Amino acid sequence: MTDNKQATSSRRTFFRDVAAGAAVGAVLPGVLTASAAAAEENGFECSALAQQQAEREAFELHGRAFFQAYDSFDLDTFMSFFADNAFQQDVTLGDLSDFGGPPGSCSIHPKVPLRQVFAALFERFKPTGGVAKFTHASGSVHFGGGVEVKALAGNFFIGGWDTLSYIDLRGGKIFRRNDHWDTAQVTPQDIAVIHPKGVPRFSCEALPEPGDIANASPEFYAFVRHMSRALSAGAVDSLVQLFADDVMLIHPLLTMVDGAYGPFNAGIQVQGRKGAARFFKALTEILPDAQDSSLVHVVGSSVGGAFEWRSGGVTARQGIARNGILGVTAIDLFGGKIRRISVKFDTLQMTRAQRASVRSVVARECLVPS
Repeated sequence: MTDNKQATSSRRTFFRDVAAGAAVGAVLPGVLTASAAAAEENGFECSALAQQQAEREAFELHGRAFFQAYDSFDLDTFMSFFADNAFQQDVTLGDLSDFGGPPGSCSIHPKVPLRQVFAALFERFKPTGGVAKFTHASGSVHFGGGVEVKALAGNFFIGGWDTLSYIDLRGGKIFRRNDHWDTAQVTPQDIAVIHPKGVPRFSCEALPEPGDIANASPEFYAFVRHMSRALSAGAVDSLVQLFADDVMLIHPLLTMVDGAYGPFNAGIQVQGRKGAARFFKALTEILPDAQDSSLVHVVGSSVGGAFEWRSGGVTARQGIARNGILGVTAIDLFGGKIRRISVKFDTLQMTRAQRASVRSVVARECLVPS
């Protein structure tokens, strides 16, 4: 019992030190290396599982600290997380000129104009008292992953919504941040601005640089490629083999509401491998992230991460650039199995008939309460 208490105390001290580093925008891989060296000096030999958990929790602390600086309008700390040549992109909006970006551009780049944009936004939103709250992180502090936040109502738009922020970390700094969200969560007034007459209005799209397809460990890249092939081919049995028995699936097309379904709605979650299998088997031919979908970019390691994809199949001619809907999937891995999978894309880039068809199948399969 004494040994267990000491081990718990040591872990608490370790993560407290990592959190302190994250709060000032420190390069967390260095914190991990220093902590590992200190542990070795003390004769404490970490197991592979302990190291993975340290990596997983360090990425969470990094995400928490980044969005805490964002939410508290601490511009210096917030900008300290970005690399000098960073890209800030919004996959749902595309053209960011209405929010301070260059005319017709999907990216704000590099760090100097990025700081100018956020400085203006912080001044604009300070009276609201906050803009976003951290909810979950999936990934590796060495490569990056997906960070989920709740964007609060009354800031960018009237209504609040969930964002899955795709974070590409290089050298401990954010090289690329792509925000993915679903406009179906906001109010009709907001949607009218984002999608006039119900059609995505922007013509450009956010993409990595040519040839930049991954920032990930070899094992995670291979895992995601296998998963992507299974999704694209509709090989549900192969896909389900990657899931843990208690997997949590979070998918915007699980909603039974034709309209704003609200942030963190329990109605877009399915618990357990059997329920997740039923979802994919019933919908594989219409899901944008399934049939004929393709990989765009991958970040993460054996603890998990995120990957961006482009839709194919029935939605191959939809999306901002009319060449497929762009989305992101974040996964948590434990023991080589997916414990949590969270998908985010703009469902209003599908047609009303397609969304209605999905809701009909979800209801038929009794996947969520009606």
